[in-house]
Amino acid sequence: MTNPGRSAPALLSPLPQHKLIERFGIALGVAALAVLLRAFLDPALGHVAFYATVYMAVAWSAIVCGLAPSIVTTLAGFFGILYWFVDPRHSLSVVRRPPEIHAIIGFFLVCSVLIALGVANRRKQIKLDGIILALTAEAAERQRAEQELKKAHDQLEERVEERTAALSQALSRLRTEVQVRERAEEQLRHLTVRPMTTQEEERRRIARELHDSAGQTLAAIKMTMASLQFNANKGANVASVLGELNGLVDEVLQEIRTASYLLHPPLLDEAGIASAARWFVEGFAKRSGIQMVCSIPDRVERQPRVVELVLFRVLQESLTNVHRHSGASSASVSLEVQKTKLRLEIRDNGTGITGSRLSELSGSAAASGVGIAGMRERLRELGGTLEIDSRENGTTVTASLPLMQVSPGKSGAGMTACNT
Repeated sequence: MTNPGRSAPALLSPLPQHKLIERFGIALGVAALAVLLRAFLDPALGHVAFYATVYMAVAWSAIVCGLAPSIVTTLAGFFGILYWFVDPRHSLSVVRRPPEIHAIIGFFLVCSVLIALGVANRRKQIKLDGIILALTAEAAERQRAEQELKKAHDQLEERVEERTAALSQALSRLRTEVQVRERAEEQLRHLTVRPMTTQEEERRRIARELHDSAGQTLAAIKMTMASLQFNANKGANVASVLGELNGLVDEVLQEIRTASYLLHPPLLDEAGIASAARWFVEGFAKRSGIQMVCSIPDRVERQPRVVELVLFRVLQESLTNVHRHSGASSASVSLEVQKTKLRLEIRDNGTGITGSRLSELSGSAAASGVGIAGMRERLRELGGTLEIDSRENGTTVTASLPLMQVSPGKSGAGMTACNT
């Protein structure tokens, strides 16, 4: 109940009411101490101020120990002084001379006042200690509440930081997804235009080839027919002219047939990718003058039409780029049937592709061109890949597609190597 260190000096701190034995024991001890102190001062005091030390003990006992213990101190101190210091000494007889009687009465009156004042002071001190204790408890509770509030505030800040970090990561992922979607939409826009552009380029190429080959041949036929008509009017022998005309007709028929096959080779539908690839490589070597080496199986288990068509278009586009851009003198084509995929590789010994251009070929459709973008997109739709590796000594294009509906052990009976 008390807090002596804050409410009063340690020697004047009231003992709690429930410490009964301690209070009475201390009261008796203080009385004995007062008697001993009076004995120590007896040479100086003599027969006066018998109860001076007892007054101090009673006052202190009233403040510290309370009413009943202070009465015990008064009585114990009185009888001790009476026995050892008041004449006749060593006697507890209350029959004394009038001066001693007056002193005794004065002693009890003074002790009564000291006890009253001490007890009153004790009550005030206990009350003050209770208030201080309550204030201390309130301060401790407030401090604890402040600590808990600070802890809750720190936890809240930590949660806010974690939530902010999570939101930042989510926002970053969202921005990345938006960028990916924007790029995909951009590629989609370019790929949407691709079929029309491809069709227009194919028409331009066919028109140029027909003009350069079949058109010139037909012009020669017309000139030959005019010459034949002129010679017929003169009655000349026209057999040689008819033979030349027949050869020109055969040539234009062959050129038109070749152009038709290049648009869509019927051999691809009839015999599959292996035969169509060999036919195209042989024809490409004759048309371009580039030495070709091909390694293609004699027979490849038929794949879905779209798979064979995509591989053929990759071969066609790659060899066209070799002829137009690489400056190569030789090239090789290989078609390999692996465990789970078909792998087509076109390699040339040309000048290669620059690093910047190679990076563009790995980018969007706009940067990589319609042909490369078209090949890559069509392979991706079928679960395949297109890889381009270019160095100073040439370029390698590799297309891979997963095998579909292939029976084990029937992928090929042998290899055919065509050198042209």
